[in-house]
Amino acid sequence: MHRFASISLQTLLQIEWRFLLFGFLMSFWSSLGQTFFISLFSSEIRADLGLSHGGFGSYYAIATTASALTLFWLGKLADTVSVPRLSVMTLGGVCLAALHFSTVRSVVMLTIGIYFLRLSGQGMMYHVYSTAVSRRYVEVRGRALAISGFGMNAAEALFPVIVILGLSVFDWRFLWMMLPIFAFISFAPAIGFLTRRTPFQDGPGRAQQPDTEIPEIPEETEQAPSLRRREVMRDSAFWAVIIWLMMIPGFTITGLFFHQIHIASEKGIPLFIWSSNYIWYALAAVCGALISGILVDRFSAHRSAVLAQIPMILACLVLMMSDSFIMLAVFFALFGCAGGMGQPLVNALLAERYGTKWLGEIKALASPLNVFSSALSPAVMGILFDYGAGLNTVLGLLLGLSCFSLAMPLLWFNILRRTRI
Repeated sequence: MHRFASISLQTLLQIEWRFLLFGFLMSFWSSLGQTFFISLFSSEIRADLGLSHGGFGSYYAIATTASALTLFWLGKLADTVSVPRLSVMTLGGVCLAALHFSTVRSVVMLTIGIYFLRLSGQGMMYHVYSTAVSRRYVEVRGRALAISGFGMNAAEALFPVIVILGLSVFDWRFLWMMLPIFAFISFAPAIGFLTRRTPFQDGPGRAQQPDTEIPEIPEETEQAPSLRRREVMRDSAFWAVIIWLMMIPGFTITGLFFHQIHIASEKGIPLFIWSSNYIWYALAAVCGALISGILVDRFSAHRSAVLAQIPMILACLVLMMSDSFIMLAVFFALFGCAGGMGQPLVNALLAERYGTKWLGEIKALASPLNVFSSALSPAVMGILFDYGAGLNTVLGLLLGLSCFSLAMPLLWFNILRRTRI
């Protein structure tokens, strides 16, 4: 059972490059529905539609909340539809949503566009690949999730510079038209090849269905029981700890990304200088994800959960206390480390605690809560800014929330040691 536990990262990449590349590309193109990408166009959107910070944030919150409610139902498809088929459907969904976004001319069209972008991009693209990776690997689950998530880190490093340069030449709608066309043409034809099972994948895969996804490895390799969603809802640790590990970092990251142009202005930092620091965010996110994956594989997700919250606390403190360009790079590095550590750890924690047979419906319970938190922060922070709240006031709020998300896993999993149901 433990024959893969000590495998090196290089060997893992050599053997499993196809499926890890699938996860990487799913993660990369999910950026079309991610806040950091949409917010790069916020000035143009608000100018075209005559919206304030709070107004745009409120419409964003409405659409994102609706997508979270839809994800609660739609996420269960990961338990019944094969990985390649659901991946093509989801990729097609986010590309169609992006094409619609290029035609936005009213608040109604904007809200509809954000709804489908958030549902297919932030919601289903992430849900599909992270569920598949969590199921197909046991001993190297943490590292596999980390490597797959590098796609988002690459997108966060590349797209801000590409978009800002593109906006200096093209209308913003042109970018929203060309990117999804390229995404679908370049990725969709390869999905069937990239998602083939291999003997190395020691997880049971999707719930026992009569298709080619069933592995040769027996399901007994799973350590956790295979719980249904109704049983997870009776687990006190889910409500006391796990949802905060998802919701509070999601609230913080989304809010800061969404209002990044306003924050850069408040700090007196030119937008191009601000966006150029995303390279530090991306590099730190890669390091953070690898560290998180190694900790999960070596010590378990339960024991490691508390460590993922520390970089976010430090990032908020740095942004509060300094305006210098050097400390801006430090902020982006800490912010990226926090973003990178969180997702592999939470996905591994859900699989570790509840099993993988019904992971689709379990994540369909957990992911909407994360999406809902990301819906709240643009509106809450936008309204605070509209009513004159200073940046440090908002950062103080985020700092307090991050301290809470650190305290709960520390108490529950490390001090009380409640690592099993």
